[in-house]
Amino acid sequence: MSKKVALVTGAGHRTGKEIAKYLCQNGYETAIHFNTSREDAESTVSEIVAAGGRAFALQADLAEESSIEKLIGDVYENAGQLDLLVNNASVFWQEHFPDFATQDLDLAWKINCRAPILLTRAFYRRAKDAGTTGVVVNVVDQKVKDNFNRDHFSYTVAKTAIGNLTQMLAISAEPVLRINAVFPGLMLRSDNQTDADFEYASRTANLLGQAATPRDLASAILLLTAPSFTGTDFVVDAGQNLIPVTQDVIYTHRSPGNGGA
Repeated sequence: MSKKVALVTGAGHRTGKEIAKYLCQNGYETAIHFNTSREDAESTVSEIVAAGGRAFALQADLAEESSIEKLIGDVYENAGQLDLLVNNASVFWQEHFPDFATQDLDLAWKINCRAPILLTRAFYRRAKDAGTTGVVVNVVDQKVKDNFNRDHFSYTVAKTAIGNLTQMLAISAEPVLRINAVFPGLMLRSDNQTDADFEYASRTANLLGQAATPRDLASAILLLTAPSFTGTDFVVDAGQNLIPVTQDVIYTHRSPGNGGA
């Protein structure tokens, strides 16, 4: 089997960690990117190595262009190649229009939209110089697929931008890179959800009566590495996107035992 190398941003914990572990289970050596969560990233690497996989951790502040260029270079320096870039890292907090801070909007833009574009550009240049090809998968959000609500304004602005660039980037990056995207729904506890809130929302906020899992998302990402996919958007949310909402389900779908609806 030929060597395959992936870079997953924001891979020290939560969904990014599960994506990285799944890729390693399927033959990838994986670069575990982190910014400040060094212990989490190193723990993820240890778990992967203990299970017989190959991984290494790399630090980069994705708000800084120079760090982005260095991150791609560090992958090539450590692994000799890059085949798959998963743009998973994001920043997320509650706020609404018009009461958002400009610096927060700028940060969300830098991490959630600009960084994936700049990482893709750096990957493109290295792959083209090496005469190789690769795949990029952007992790977006199901709400971008015509299910908007007013919550998390700065986060959503940036995710809407990157989520609507799949086809343009695919056209622009061929034949060097294939560009695809996944649009997850509720998968893990967020904000101030309790375990009971999450379980209740998982059963009631989608068509299938159960939340999609990080492993479901990871398997979709792996599928999108096949040579027949480019410019492809996959919604991975158990049908959450098909139920219109006016507020995020993490706030509206509270466990009745916690006083929720």
